[in-house]
Amino acid sequence: MRLFRRTKTHGDLDDRTFIVDIYRGILGRDPDEVGMRHFSNLLKNHNLDRVGLIQTILSSSEFKDRIEPGGCLRSEAGDIFVNFQRYQGPGQSGFVTNFLGGLTDVRFVAGTESLSGVVEGYPIPGNFHGDTLEWVGTLRAVLAANSSFTMLELGAGWAPWCVIGYLAAKQRRVEKIRVIAVEGDSGHVTFIRESFAANELSINVGKVIHGVIGASDGQALFPKANNASCVYGGVAAFSDEEQYTGAFADFTAGYSAFIEEVERVPSYSLISLMQDFAHVDLIHCDIQGGEGDFFANTIDLVLAKVKRIVVGTHSFEIERHLACLFAKNDWDLEGIDACEMREESGRPVTVHDGVQVWRNRRF
Repeated sequence: MRLFRRTKTHGDLDDRTFIVDIYRGILGRDPDEVGMRHFSNLLKNHNLDRVGLIQTILSSSEFKDRIEPGGCLRSEAGDIFVNFQRYQGPGQSGFVTNFLGGLTDVRFVAGTESLSGVVEGYPIPGNFHGDTLEWVGTLRAVLAANSSFTMLELGAGWAPWCVIGYLAAKQRRVEKIRVIAVEGDSGHVTFIRESFAANELSINVGKVIHGVIGASDGQALFPKANNASCVYGGVAAFSDEEQYTGAFADFTAGYSAFIEEVERVPSYSLISLMQDFAHVDLIHCDIQGGEGDFFANTIDLVLAKVKRIVVGTHSFEIERHLACLFAKNDWDLEGIDACEMREESGRPVTVHDGVQVWRNRRF
């Protein structure tokens, strides 16, 4: 999408001209007088900067109504969302409130400060941290639950999907709820604990694990960010040799200015994480390129115990791998939103992560 048509830089434009450009570029129309006056005053009084204005427009219901979600129809998503009560209360300073009433501290993600106090509507075509299809897959898992709901979030970040799963299951009056977040970065682990507290997840409901998912129990290397809000997408190395090759080396080199140190953290096998559960309603997995190998190595276990999987994908190769793997092992594809890639200097670069949602036919 081309947002700006003028030859001057944004800083050269007066506020009214800038607002007109933003409206035309994003919403396809000129601003009405109310909108012009509102944003002009915010910019003039320094209550909002120009980046914040753009983010506000991108978060508006008008913009979202122009964009179709990826991987599912708008009507399909709406049919899922209406099963849950929409939050009608006020926003809270310092937090973004999703449509379930879930709170995300704007400190967790750099650049979201302008969303402080925002109450989101239905996440179509998504919200600031996830696409519509991720929401649909997660909420379908809740709707399919009976007296209990159990989910794992692997590569959790600040564990937004654990909070979403918990709040949705609580609304549905599910009696026993258990959500487990696994995250390698210690700063993000602190965020998870703060998020669970803000959303009133007790220690009997939400479990926080500082570590990574691996082929076996043991240890791994993981980059610790010096500012956790600025660095997501870290990958683990499971041997000293892997520290200097492949994705781990690429990540630490690319983010060297933001990496405080490389930590040794526990590595947990999936069988260990699930040993106390007869079944798991949902695995939400976003482990930054390791998804293909991970599910190939655990397919028998997830086939026996996991009802639904929402998985982030980070390359065309991974998408093809997972599509073949799950399809031949009696899983139904409920939705797919392909990742976007391009070549830079002869190397593949992922521009936008993809999502797949799979349902186990055995349940």
